[in-house]
Amino acid sequence: MTNLSRPAVAVAAVALLLGLASGVVWYVNRDPVVERHTPGTEAWVPHLVVLAVVSVWFLVVSNRSPAGWQVILAPLGRPTAARIGAAFRTRNPLRWLAVGFLVFLEVYVVWRVGEQVVAGLDPNFTHNAWGGPSYLGAMACHYLDAALLLAVCHALLTVATPPSHPR
Repeated sequence: MTNLSRPAVAVAAVALLLGLASGVVWYVNRDPVVERHTPGTEAWVPHLVVLAVVSVWFLVVSNRSPAGWQVILAPLGRPTAARIGAAFRTRNPLRWLAVGFLVFLEVYVVWRVGEQVVAGLDPNFTHNAWGGPSYLGAMACHYLDAALLLAVCHALLTVATPPSHPR
């Protein structure tokens, strides 16, 4: 997708790198005593539902979008960045709060995804995680949650932001 917003990509890249760095800090400072896994904390059934929702959402959106499968990059696109900018040019403080919160949440999710890459190597990080106690299971569930959160945030941003107009 050549229609990416450089500032949006830069913010996402910085959030991901900061997440990776905080994951390294978590891992380096891990507790040498491994806690026992508590059975029943896996939450696989809800995550199979999340997988179905994310899959259907992506298939429907990607089939309707001229960008096809690249629609997954829409939150980083120029149109979304322009709509966010337009929202902050309005005189509506409630819109500012709503859009600011959604942007913050998207940046937080990207940071958290980065953190989980390395911190998830600590058995205590994943021992009672949804999908845990294995690294792969915990990461699969965390990333499914992240995909759903990012899709919902982007959909809400589309509703909360005014259409942008070219200058």
